[in-house]
Formats: sequence, C-alpha cells, structure tokens
Amino acid sequence: MSWKKFLLVGIFAMAFMAVPAHAGTVGVYGAFWDTDDADSSWGAGARVGFDFLSWLELEFHGTYFPEFGGDVLGSDIDISVIPVDGGLKFKLFPNKPATLYVGAGATYYFLDSDDVEIDNETGYYAEAGVEFGGEHTRLFFEVMWRAMDATIDSGILSGDASFDGLTGQFGVNWTWGK
Repeated sequence: MSWKKFLLVGIFAMAFMAVPAHAGTVGVYGAFWDTDDADSSWGAGARVGFDFLSWLELEFHGTYFPEFGGDVLGSDIDISVIPVDGGLKFKLFPNKPATLYVGAGATYYFLDSDDVEIDNETGYYAEAGVEFGGEHTRLFFEVMWRAMDATIDSGILSGDASFDGLTGQFGVNWTWGK
C-alpha cells in the first residue's frame, strides 16, 4: 500500500471515529460516469454519513470504476479510477418520506493504467439527489458533477485529459439514530 493510500485510509478512519455516532447512514450503490475525454464507465461504491444536525451530514463515499476506455492522445487506452469523496450534504426535508438534498466536497482520485503513465489527482464534486423509503432503509438516486483533469504520458506523447462529467448513482442507505 502506497503512503498516499495509507494516509487517506487513516484520515477516513479518524473522521469515522471522531464524529459522534448519534445518527448517520451507511449505504451501497451502482454508478455510471460519463467523462469529457475518457469515455464512460459503470462502477460500484459504498458510502457513510454522520449527521451533525437533522439537515446537515458529513459524508464520505468511494466508488470503483474498473474501465474507462477511449481515444486519449490518439490511442485506445484503459484507465481504472477510484474517486474517494468527502463533503457536506444539506437535506431539504430531513424528516419526510422523501428527502431532497444537495452537497459538495473534495475528491482524491486513484488512477491506474497498464497502457500509459497517469498520476493520482485531486478534484471536486457537487451533487443533488432524492432519498425515499422507510425509517431505517431508504433508496436514493443522485446526480454528481465531477471535475478533474489528469496528465497522461504514453512515453511518446504527453497531454491532459478531462474527466469532468456527470455521474448517476442509485442505491440503498441504512440509517441509525434520530
């Protein structure tokens, strides 16, 4: 495990243990991300959130996108991406059967390719969604705008690729506390 991954896991663990666990959510989801330059990919992820107030949540999520294909630098290459997000979510109707929310935060992108050299990058996201269902099990659908540029080096050519684009996510959350 690289020091960057170790540091990120450590920060996530400290945040998880530091926030009072009087209320929160944990969930899993499927995702689809369509980027500007690197085509699109299906993925899966997990999330955890901690309520500071009934309408304010600190959230963390990570998604694995196994295969972005596309014509980048004049070549067909495959790139896998793991965005790890952290931010704030504002719930508009927190105690209703259907809760609308908006949020934003920062992302660290783990990028990997066997075809080219590509470094891990940072970026940001904004999200909007709806969560609905029962008291402890709720379905959600959200749309995220992700912004990130990466430098790709094929050994012969080097250039930037934009991973900006929309991500759609659909899954289930389990809640605890009030």
